[in-house]
Amino acid sequence: MYSKPQLEGIILAKSIPELTIYKNPKKQVGYEVRIRVVFRGNEDFLLGIQRSLNQQQIHSKYKEIESKTRNAPVLRITGIENLMLLTDLTPKLPDSKNKWHNFRDVIDIMWTGLHTTQEGLDRLLKLKGVI
Repeated sequence: MYSKPQLEGIILAKSIPELTIYKNPKKQVGYEVRIRVVFRGNEDFLLGIQRSLNQQQIHSKYKEIESKTRNAPVLRITGIENLMLLTDLTPKLPDSKNKWHNFRDVIDIMWTGLHTTQEGLDRLLKLKGVI
């Protein structure tokens, strides 16, 4: 539906890269890391993005209702492979929320498996601005 240049612009303007770190005693360093990219908007817009991402071999999940507290549609991209493809597609330009630069570093840390070490977790916490 959207051309590749349009999709790149939409990613820079409307995407919300998210990094969540929470305690999980079952993990080696005691914490679990979750990364994803979220798009919010109306149904037609999100389904158009989803179709365009599918053409780039990037899989996403559309939900009509995001949560009990937010009764609106959402499109999520999860999984390191999908996020790597999305990062490759996203131009290295300033984005509207100024999050993509750090998110690229997060993807690299997770792709190499460093997030399972204390050093990698410390780097993620620093990128997140916690330490």
